[in-house]
Amino acid sequence: TAPLTAVQLLWVNMIMDTLGALALATEPPNDEMMKRPPVRRGHSFITRVMWRNILGQGLYQLLVLGTLMFAGKRILKIEDPYADRTVNTLIFNSFVFCQVRAVQASC
Repeated sequence: TAPLTAVQLLWVNMIMDTLGALALATEPPNDEMMKRPPVRRGHSFITRVMWRNILGQGLYQLLVLGTLMFAGKRILKIEDPYADRTVNTLIFNSFVFCQVRAVQASC
């Protein structure tokens, strides 16, 4: 079974869009931004620091969520009939908190 249902994926999408918009909206105005030359056609928008942050956050989330998905019941010692539901709920909540942390780290 999939760890996230369709409704949970919609919530994740809404949370990620809202937090990303807040991160952009709360950035203070910067006059220097208008003085910078435009990015050339062949150059990348994503800098080395951005790549480092993207890869770091991706690996962190992969480690946390993968551990919960494959060893969550054993690590947390959950053995009741609703163990799968409990772990899937924990995975969803952990994913949401990881997104909040990712937006917080980018601000």
